[in-house]
Order: sequence, then C-alpha cells, then structure tokens
Amino acid sequence: MFSILSFIFGASIGSFVQVIATRLHVAPIMKGRSKCLSCGEALRISDLIPVVSCLTLKGRCRYCKSTFGYSSLVVESIFGFVFVALYHFVLAGQSTLLFSFLYLLYYTLLFGTLGVIALYDKAHTYIPMSFLYVYALLTLVMFFVRYNGEPILIFLLAPLLVALPFLIIWLITKGKGLGFGDVLLFLGVGAFFGVSQGIAVLLISIWSGALFGLYIKYISSQKGKVGIAIPFVPFIVFAFLFVLFFDIDLFSIVSVFAR
Repeated sequence: MFSILSFIFGASIGSFVQVIATRLHVAPIMKGRSKCLSCGEALRISDLIPVVSCLTLKGRCRYCKSTFGYSSLVVESIFGFVFVALYHFVLAGQSTLLFSFLYLLYYTLLFGTLGVIALYDKAHTYIPMSFLYVYALLTLVMFFVRYNGEPILIFLLAPLLVALPFLIIWLITKGKGLGFGDVLLFLGVGAFFGVSQGIAVLLISIWSGALFGLYIKYISSQKGKVGIAIPFVPFIVFAFLFVLFFDIDLFSIVSVFAR
C-alpha cells in the first residue's frame, strides 16, 4: 500500500518538476493553466493525471492530435519509482513518524531540485543557477546533519576533494571541457555524501556517461551525424540516486574489481 502511495506521490512530483523545467525562463511557473504546445488549447484536469493521462491519450493531444511523445510518462515513472525506493531504503527505517516526515520533506525538495536541473540541462545543456543555489543549500543541510565528530579539517575538505578532478578539468580546458555548474554539483555531492561515497558518485557518473556517449556516437555514425552534445547532469543525478539507495562507496567499487 505504501509503495503504491509512494509511486503516486513521486509521479505527481515528477509531473510538477517537468512543468517547472519546461516553463523556466519561458513562462510564469505558478501562473496559467498547462496548454498544448502545438494548438495552445488549455488542458483539462483529466489530461494532467500523472502516468495515466499519457497512456490513455497515447502520447497525443486530445484536441489537435499532435504527438507530444512519452517524455512525461518516462519522467513521472522515474520519479514514482525513485520515491518507492526512498520509502523502502530511507523512510521505512526511521525511528519516529516525525523523522520520516522530515526526511520525506527534505528529499522531496532535493529530488525535485535535481530533477529540474537535470531536465533543464538535458534540454539546454545549461544549469539554472537559481536551482543550483537551492541544491547547494540542501546539501549543506545534510553536510552538518551527518557530522560525526571526525577531524573538522578532513570533514570540511570533503566537498573540495570530491569536486577537485572536475575543477582541474574546468581550469585546464578554460570551461570548454565542462561547465562550472558541474563542478558546483560535485561540491554538493561531497557535502552530502563525504569523500568515499562522493568519489563513488563521481566514478559511476563518468562510467555511465561514457557508456551512453559511446552508444550515441555509434548510433550517430550510422546516421552520418557528428558532434552531438550530451548533457552530463542526468548521469550525475543517476549516480547520486544509485549511491544513495544502494549505499555504494569507493571501497565497495574497489572490492568488485579486486575479485
């Protein structure tokens, strides 16, 4: 029952996140009804039910029958499953209902912010700074929550150590190899996870991004296309969630290769 409710809640958050990412810097986020981008017709409430509406309409506008694709279905489904995982791996283990609620609130804000950043980067290969600031604040909260009395200097250096490889790349390439927003994202990763899990996020994001890049390069070469830009933030977010839910760290990665 809680898994179903978690999926519905997550899918609803995913739907809202996609609206924000689509309207950001284009139209007021909280004002006006959602409209078909082709015919401009205002959508009914029944057209906005997460997952269900896209399936029943078969990815088409009810009014002009233009195809809007299944991107909303994918985003809403991903968010739904992410919140199911959040319930099972994080919320269910809390000692009190209050802690469960506070963690749900925190992760809703964090996942929503990461979702907007990833979707916007996917569409524009640019990270919206306003949401990057929110992300930085949220990771800073966890930075202090997880402090366990270790030497303060090592604790404070964790974000910089995790982000250092990307900072070096950014400095060497003068911003052409990657954007400074990616560096700031990894500062947040280091603040949230610490050094060991932060480096795990770094490695997994690089590997998954590289594999996807090779696949896209192969597909593009078959079609005679070259120079397709691949946004990196979605892979950072994927690695972030993977490490969070499966409790991966640098040592567990090393142990896999040491077998």
